[in-house]
Amino acid sequence: MKNVLAINIHGNVVGNEASAIHVAAEQSTNSNIGSGWKGYIGITLSERFNKTVMSELEHEGPLRVQRPFYPENDLCHIYLIHPPGGLVGGDSLKINIKTKTAAHALFTSPGSTKFYRSAGDFATMDLHFDIESQSSLEWFPQENIFFPGAKAKMNTCISLQEGAQFIGWDINCLGMPVKNEKFLSGEVDNRLLIKRNGQAIFLERLRVSGLKQLNAAAGLRAYSMQASFFATGCNEMMLESVREHLLAAKPDYPWGATLLEDLLIVRVLGERTEKIQAMLLPVWKHLRPLVLNREAVSPRIWAT
Repeated sequence: MKNVLAINIHGNVVGNEASAIHVAAEQSTNSNIGSGWKGYIGITLSERFNKTVMSELEHEGPLRVQRPFYPENDLCHIYLIHPPGGLVGGDSLKINIKTKTAAHALFTSPGSTKFYRSAGDFATMDLHFDIESQSSLEWFPQENIFFPGAKAKMNTCISLQEGAQFIGWDINCLGMPVKNEKFLSGEVDNRLLIKRNGQAIFLERLRVSGLKQLNAAAGLRAYSMQASFFATGCNEMMLESVREHLLAAKPDYPWGATLLEDLLIVRVLGERTEKIQAMLLPVWKHLRPLVLNREAVSPRIWAT
């Protein structure tokens, strides 16, 4: 079991303290932010005649979606598109997604989100998912890549009502491992909060500003990539089955899995996106029938 990773590599806070920290995080995102390119998209998903549709769509700047695809009949697959492909200092992206009761959707993206070197200002990305009772949201974008010298702040808030379900991941690459370029300068501040019925159940923060955090045992342990996978509606039996599945696969990278209330979390450290996804996608395929009562159907774009 040498590849099993202790779960608290970044630390987490739960309860009222987590809510207070998230408020402070939101307030702090306005510092060192310039007047660069702004992008916003707001999507509301509703159930209409036994099919999930985009009942509301707002967008500003360089954020778009393709028309929904229906490889699963009622559940829609949506591709988020950011034509520039990257952010520089002062740019900001905001994505708000709401699933109304009985709506079910899977989101992915055709390419990674790149944060380029900054001379001073921060680039920001804010994600807010509001998932109503008896609805589900799956979130599987390609990885975030932080170039050496990038300054980036990310805030993700996943708000679930009773009976709502979420499955998704957050994959981050610091530096350019394919070119052997470490993240020796710049700053990344990535916060992720999960709430149910208004109460925080999980708060994670990844903050890197140099070799100290990259190499720390409670940081990235000299790896360039970090991934977190989340699935709600889970129990101890599902956790054990995921652990057994990952151990049987004998992955190359260190990993850890744990359960907080009904939230199952898998963490991975690594160097290659393809290998990390090859670890996590089978976990999704295993859990999806158990959590959503649906067999896994991969978006077509993943095969291109």
